[in-house]
Amino acid sequence: MTSRPCPRCGASLPSDRLEACPRCLLEGEIEPELLGDSIELLAEIGRGGMGRVFKARHRRLGRTVAVKFLPPEVARDPEHQARFEREARALAMLDHPNIVRVYDAGGEGERAYVVMEFVEGPSLSKESPMPVRRALDVAKQVCDALAYAHARGIVHRDIKPQNLLVDADGRVKVADFGIARIVAPGGERFDVTRASVAVGTPRYMAPEALAGAPPDPRMDVYSLGATLYDLVMGRPPAGDFEPAPAPLDRILRRALAADPSRRYPNAEAMRIDVEAALSQRENDDLPADERHWVRGVAVVETFATAVVLWAALLSLTPREMRPDEVMPLLVLGEERLSGGRIVSRARFETWPSLAALAAIAVAILAYAVLRRHQRDAGLVRPRPDRRLRESRAVLVIGAIGMVVYGVRLALAKNGSWVATTIPILGGAIEIVALYFLWLAQLEAWRTSRPLWREPLLWIGFAFVLIPPVREFLNYVLQWHP
Repeated sequence: MTSRPCPRCGASLPSDRLEACPRCLLEGEIEPELLGDSIELLAEIGRGGMGRVFKARHRRLGRTVAVKFLPPEVARDPEHQARFEREARALAMLDHPNIVRVYDAGGEGERAYVVMEFVEGPSLSKESPMPVRRALDVAKQVCDALAYAHARGIVHRDIKPQNLLVDADGRVKVADFGIARIVAPGGERFDVTRASVAVGTPRYMAPEALAGAPPDPRMDVYSLGATLYDLVMGRPPAGDFEPAPAPLDRILRRALAADPSRRYPNAEAMRIDVEAALSQRENDDLPADERHWVRGVAVVETFATAVVLWAALLSLTPREMRPDEVMPLLVLGEERLSGGRIVSRARFETWPSLAALAAIAVAILAYAVLRRHQRDAGLVRPRPDRRLRESRAVLVIGAIGMVVYGVRLALAKNGSWVATTIPILGGAIEIVALYFLWLAQLEAWRTSRPLWREPLLWIGFAFVLIPPVREFLNYVLQWHP
């Protein structure tokens, strides 16, 4: 074991100790150990695989700092020395409010050290388990930091709760870029970590990182996903892990995809989804942009339904026809009148029927595309016990339609001309009701919610059907040639 002299009395001390020698302790109060000519080491505050960390006072900077040392047995290893020097170089390149700053680096004897910003608060490991909204806020800040580092060719490779610190202002700071691999934007590589060596904390590492693959921003995405899952659920993800609360689960499932090509390509892409999740309503697992797509498909389905109903009405409405308008196999139940004209009670209206088939095909295609997208994005979440908000909307719209229909009947009895304009309003109400019916159906498919458990939906649907069905039956029954 090597030794070094005590800076106060000259006695020989083991080189891996920072404490003063017994002689100095017996003689009375001692000065803090001095590193270099300006750093007073005060107390050890942490240690890990990459070294020990001390709280210190930097005389020249006039501030409290953190000093990180490589263990002596590691400092003698050239590869680990190079890795440690790289940590200082990587941190020196970074200046971001969510990244622990580096002030200085150096060596003294067999001890190499980095002088860093001292963060007063604890690591996020003390907050586990944390609320989902807090986890999303943490994710946004860490994504900001990693996006900044990734843009400068630096992959952290050891994101975990212990490396996420909280300062006095509540800001999250990413610490310990000690195992980062620097890839300069121009292509120059500071490659002192062999690509075949897995470096990091296994519980939070991507599968390809465990296999020793070259560093990639998607590794940090995976590690951040595993960290967030641990912070919310109280344990790291393993195997077919239990779903996290909405809206975090969708983000985590993409971040934790075993195949890197199915993950977020970098932290910036992940941050966009995190910000969208932060803007969502509580207990809503669909981001705003995804809801826009669902609404768009609901509009397509509503249009297709309207076309089908239009074709059905044309086909089922009684009609007088000339003999030359009757085509074989297309007219059903025809009756011949005096004068040669023909009454058709039902028929196949060619062009409206073909338009209905085309609308149905477009609606099926739109639904298939939406389902595939939702499945690939991790948005299909069976939640059969969660009620559909859209059911209440259908009930309210159906009730409004019934009220409007009642007003129309009352005005018609009084002979008011206003009664002739109300069907326009009624038609608009029917279209809106169809739209919310399809929204409810799409959400039921996505969440595996059985529609028979939605009585409000069926009551509202009945209200929607009563006015048009009653009017159509009255017309058919009272019609005569």
